[in-house]
Amino acid sequence: MKIALSFLILIISLHHAVGQEKPTPPEGMVYVPAGEFIMGSTYGDPDERPQQIASTKAFCIDKYEVSNAEFAEFDPTFKFPPEKKNNAVIVTWSKANAYAKWAGKRLPTEKEWEKAARGIDGRVFPWGDTYDNTYVVWDQKETRGASIAKPASPYGCYDMAGSVWEWTSDWYKPYPGNKVPMEQYGETYKVMRGGSNFNNHSFIRTSQRYYVLPEKIHVYPVGIRCVKDIN
Repeated sequence: MKIALSFLILIISLHHAVGQEKPTPPEGMVYVPAGEFIMGSTYGDPDERPQQIASTKAFCIDKYEVSNAEFAEFDPTFKFPPEKKNNAVIVTWSKANAYAKWAGKRLPTEKEWEKAARGIDGRVFPWGDTYDNTYVVWDQKETRGASIAKPASPYGCYDMAGSVWEWTSDWYKPYPGNKVPMEQYGETYKVMRGGSNFNNHSFIRTSQRYYVLPEKIHVYPVGIRCVKDIN
């Protein structure tokens, strides 16, 4: 299995290396090239299966989650303590979607989010396969990028594990080929990714999926990380 996976990663790497010029991303964003990557897992929750080779077009994605201060530029009525201006904003899906459109961007698909978080090699966490508590922003009092080790994903994104959950554009539906029934599947719940400060480390794996009502987040701290298409 390990040999097959290593060979698969090599093939994907070669595909990524051929014929792609790296454009300069907009300020505050990083570039993710087009191509295939390993999505899902063989060991996680049933909704992460089957592990598959997925692909995306090239895109840019925010290096950090949108902050309270950045969201307030879009919605001047949005209030927050001044000392938390650089903390990740927590908003409903419709507000997140509206902000993304206002910023000339959009919410990421699940595929885009997972690729930006784990790269092409199927890693468990954005920084690799071994959990390290110093790599994660757990306390909601902390600002974005405040983890001790300050790790980045393979493409240069921060806080894709912990901090706040992050909205995707997708409804919570099974992956193609998944035969395990879930009553939550359909167009009722939106998918959020990345885990948060009250979760254990299994929730911040790059393949972890979770669902929430888009306008009733209640105890779930869900924030925004936008993407922008490459024209």
